[in-house]
Amino acid sequence: MKTYSKLLAWIAAACAAIALSGCMAVHSVISPMMQSAMQSTVESNATPESMGISTSAYRGHDCAYLASMSQTFAKSQNEPGTEPFTKKTFGWHIDAINQVRAEQGCVAGIAPKVPLSGEVPMYGFCWYAEPGGTGTTYISTVFAYQDWYADSGQHEQKEFEALLKSRYSPAAANAICQGEDTRPKADAAREKLWGQMFGNLSSRRVAVAWTPVSKPPPRRTVAKNAAAGARPLTSPSSSAASNPGSSTSAVKTTGLQLSNVDDATAKKLGLNTARGALVSNVAKGGTGAKAGLRPSDVIVEIGGQDVNSAEDAQAILSAMRPGFNAPLRVWRARKMQDLQLEVAPAQ
Repeated sequence: MKTYSKLLAWIAAACAAIALSGCMAVHSVISPMMQSAMQSTVESNATPESMGISTSAYRGHDCAYLASMSQTFAKSQNEPGTEPFTKKTFGWHIDAINQVRAEQGCVAGIAPKVPLSGEVPMYGFCWYAEPGGTGTTYISTVFAYQDWYADSGQHEQKEFEALLKSRYSPAAANAICQGEDTRPKADAAREKLWGQMFGNLSSRRVAVAWTPVSKPPPRRTVAKNAAAGARPLTSPSSSAASNPGSSTSAVKTTGLQLSNVDDATAKKLGLNTARGALVSNVAKGGTGAKAGLRPSDVIVEIGGQDVNSAEDAQAILSAMRPGFNAPLRVWRARKMQDLQLEVAPAQ
């Protein structure tokens, strides 16, 4: 009788193993299909606003810088290996840049609608995320900057941090103040961030009723156009011009050389999709090395903004003030790492 019971147990175990292996086989087929369908849905519903692409990022730069940016995006867009969705996003960047160029009078035959400096009234909000991804995120109300171009929100950032420390005593981190060239854009950006924080069940969010009360510091005497012209994206003879998948201006500010992530690299590194900025080289003594970045790291988020390419990383870093410690999300060894990168001044 015992032998018969053991035989039945072995048969049941074998059947269970077969059934389980069948389920695993089905999952191995269905899972990639579901991921592909989800990616297709995201891409089909994407807009410039949802991708964080707008004219705001290109305000305050001179005509030469804007022309260089447009040419670089166009070159990358026309590369044979560029994926259709990436081409579309590059096109959105070009549209935003060309709108700013037209408004500033950079295009022959078009009268400028804004000052040649590109400086317009700016709106935005500040937010502060406690480190670790499980703490509290504090988000301010939307306000009008008194002078965004004086220091790109650095003054407002310090005031917001001081308020939080006196009212909430949060864990040590750095605030981020975002600037947009219209109030609706600022409202939409805040709503998007608020929604993203809502999806993180391991943390909580706090709406802070606050607007800056003190005045920003006086403008520097250096002309805005001269400052912007000192930060060209690439030159025709640069390595980035011959290889649009790489970013050399990031080397100037952080000691990093970045490139785009192709499908083969994404598969090798264990990424579900080919996105992010791949760290190809880290210069000794740069802020990238001090942050702990290594070759083969993939930067997927800077300061709460998604990074889908080396160009994205470059644009985000270029908009940040020197000395700012930008929170990073980095894919390394098949898992996410949280780092902080100091944005050094352009050389």
